[in-house]
Amino acid sequence: QIRGMHTLIRDSQTTKHDFVFYSDRLIRLVVEHGLGHLPFTEKQVITPTGCVYSGVDFCKRLCGVSVIRSGESMENVLRA
Repeated sequence: QIRGMHTLIRDSQTTKHDFVFYSDRLIRLVVEHGLGHLPFTEKQVITPTGCVYSGVDFCKRLCGVSVIRSGESMENVLRA
């Protein structure tokens, strides 16, 4: 899947719409992988149905710093 997206964004015949779409998907995967390496703690919450759900919460607050031109493309994904 990832190699296919890399192929599409490198193809000179790819439309601008597809280039943006697949680039955003790849960026989301990179950011999600990075966030998976951050420390977290166990956290229990009550669901709308009244059940207890055991999940996780980040140990510390996150701060994203954009590096102009190269990092701007990841801002929207990090905010989501």
